[in-house]
Amino acid sequence: MIIGTVVAIALGLTPVTESKSPLTVAVDETKIAAKIGHYKQYAGKDGKTYVRGFDRAGRAYDLSIDTNGHVQGRVGNMDITFDVRDAA
Repeated sequence: MIIGTVVAIALGLTPVTESKSPLTVAVDETKIAAKIGHYKQYAGKDGKTYVRGFDRAGRAYDLSIDTNGHVQGRVGNMDITFDVRDAA
């Protein structure tokens, strides 16, 4: 799983529509890096990956990604949740 892609989706930089079917999302990491800003990534004792940072607009984001690809957290004052997985 590419963390930059998860952050881009969370920030709305890679728009996706709500769907019951899986969607494939491709992100050019070099193009999106300037928009997602700096972040810190670390593994928690609970097995989740945590990503915290600020986007270029100054919005704080705080995301957690569990081993099943469930993402939840906050972007600015908005709560978000979605599921991701690597393409097969």
